[in-house]
Amino acid sequence: MLVICVILIARVSERYTVVFDVTAQRSNSLSAAAEQALNRLGPGLEFVAFVPDLPVPRLQMERRLAPYLAHQTKPRLRYIDPLAAPDEAERLGAQRQGEVHLQINDRREVVIVPDRRRIDQALNRLGLRGDRWIVSLIGHGEMRVDDSPGGISRFAEHVERLGYRVVSLDPRRLERIPDNAAVLLLAAPQQPYGPQTLQLIKGFIAAGGRILWLDSDAAASTLADQFGMRRLPGIVVDASAARFGLDSPDHAIVETIPAVLIPRPVSQPTTLYRASAVDIAPHEGWQLIASLRSSSMSRNETGELSGRLRQDADAGERMGPLTVGAAFERDDGSMPAARMVYLGSPHIMRNAQIGQLENTATLLGLVHWLTENTALVTTDESPDTRIHWSPVFGGILAIFLMGALPAIYLGIGILLRLRRRRAGV
Repeated sequence: MLVICVILIARVSERYTVVFDVTAQRSNSLSAAAEQALNRLGPGLEFVAFVPDLPVPRLQMERRLAPYLAHQTKPRLRYIDPLAAPDEAERLGAQRQGEVHLQINDRREVVIVPDRRRIDQALNRLGLRGDRWIVSLIGHGEMRVDDSPGGISRFAEHVERLGYRVVSLDPRRLERIPDNAAVLLLAAPQQPYGPQTLQLIKGFIAAGGRILWLDSDAAASTLADQFGMRRLPGIVVDASAARFGLDSPDHAIVETIPAVLIPRPVSQPTTLYRASAVDIAPHEGWQLIASLRSSSMSRNETGELSGRLRQDADAGERMGPLTVGAAFERDDGSMPAARMVYLGSPHIMRNAQIGQLENTATLLGLVHWLTENTALVTTDESPDTRIHWSPVFGGILAIFLMGALPAIYLGIGILLRLRRRRAGV
């Protein structure tokens, strides 16, 4: 009976496995991004690994993919030996041994160096709904996709890692906005749009298009005409900016992003540098979904930012909270619902500002809301690399490691040496 029980236990353990992840960072479990992407993709996902028919490399691959293969949607793993089947590997576009292709239906993502972060990003891209182009209009003084401090190349890099593609087009050379444009980016035009460009934008909206509009002086009249927004005079100053290490008060601090826009709460506020505040009275057909509001310690300032700032009610200055961003939706039942996000500051997207506080996560979350991909996580950072230390704690730890700890080691060594001398050793 004992022998029979041992055999049965061995057979059961081969068929059914129980895995416990006891790491603090859940490094052996699926990340939130992978979990949500797999839920959205559903059954039918296949991992194709180009690994030679050798036990050790294939075992390493199985261990790397184990959390994904254990998901309830039951993804499949298939091996192709690039040495034994070079024609098939070439047909599928394999570039090197060890790479993994993720494919479902007619969509495919290639992971050259498969690790957790890259696989999660590939799953996120597969899980995107709709088209992937973000069309940035140029030719009217808009911000360019370049590496200058005023460019938006860092924003482009972030959204492209999530699966979108940023392209720049001059509307004066277009007959219509491309059909595969998921988002139309109006990146703070410095010159008013002409009748042809405005007609293109109106046609895009009428077809259920999605717009991300960054404010500028040239956009003010168009905003009022199209969406019923009126800019308040001056720029927003916020006394709470000092709490977050910002030296200048001309940062509008948005501490809460509505969950309808970004379901996953952000850990820090969003800052809009030299933002304009607006009054909103949506035109017929448009519905205000959510607004981004500065703190109660803010107001719009029309004077110089020097000396002691005082409110001037006669100049139209108001105390906060003030609306510095808004999301609209229009659904007439005949087309996909058009959406528009307005941000009162173009600086939030610029290379010099996008990394401040939670600006990056907010921008990516708004892009996901526009494209109806809010179920996907907006960050591609691995949780294993997150270390949240305050400056004080970091300084204390550095002093301890570089000063106190060596001194303790030296003291212990001297103490042991003295004790051995006294003992005659």
